[in-house]
Amino acid sequence: MDVTTPALVTLSVAAILFAAAYLQSATGFGLALVCMALVPLVLPVGEAIAFVAIASFGVNLFVIFANRAGFSWRHAIPLSLGMALGIPVGYYGLRALDGEWVVRLLGVVLMGIAMAEFLQKRFVALKIPERSGSVFGLIGGILAGAFNVGGPPVVVYAYSMRWSKVETVAILQTVFLSGGLVRNLLMMQAGEYKAPLLTLVAWSLPASILAVWLGKLTLDRLPRSALKAFVFLLIFVIGLRYAILG
Repeated sequence: MDVTTPALVTLSVAAILFAAAYLQSATGFGLALVCMALVPLVLPVGEAIAFVAIASFGVNLFVIFANRAGFSWRHAIPLSLGMALGIPVGYYGLRALDGEWVVRLLGVVLMGIAMAEFLQKRFVALKIPERSGSVFGLIGGILAGAFNVGGPPVVVYAYSMRWSKVETVAILQTVFLSGGLVRNLLMMQAGEYKAPLLTLVAWSLPASILAVWLGKLTLDRLPRSALKAFVFLLIFVIGLRYAILG
């Protein structure tokens, strides 16, 4: 992508964030996946990671406010605590591992879970215990801290529960907020945030409020069965991408 001026950089990043925020609001996740696939085409990878960490924190706040009626402390706390505890472990302890093969393995697991979800009515009975939320949160936190791919395990858990659409989205945002807070503090301590980056976030974030509103309209109108099918199809595609590209 030929982006050569600050104005074009800002416009390009804001457009990417708009699309990502819409997906996040409509399904409860996807912002980091979309942004990390496209923002590095505009910014250096290190700056892209920092931008996504800050911007996603703001978008998560917008989405949880839009879905505040579905918020549940009982369901959110185990996932959020697991995520918050797992991120420092991954950030400090696992980044030296061969991330490519860890992500490939995660991709294979995600593909298997998605296939089991689609086939469970005929062949497979996939039942994830609700009390395992803290475990899935911890796994997601470790992967997020080390390789920035912590969302899918938490999403798999949330969409496997018998929660309403609004509750699922609200709880996912709470988990991502807790993880985002920890990750932003770690990155800030490491000096990864600069004034131009914060200015870019400030210019890009306001339009995402409209994207969140549009996503909320989609969420309210889409049947839960259709939403769940779309989410697990997306999980399968994400897993396939991880498995192939690492």
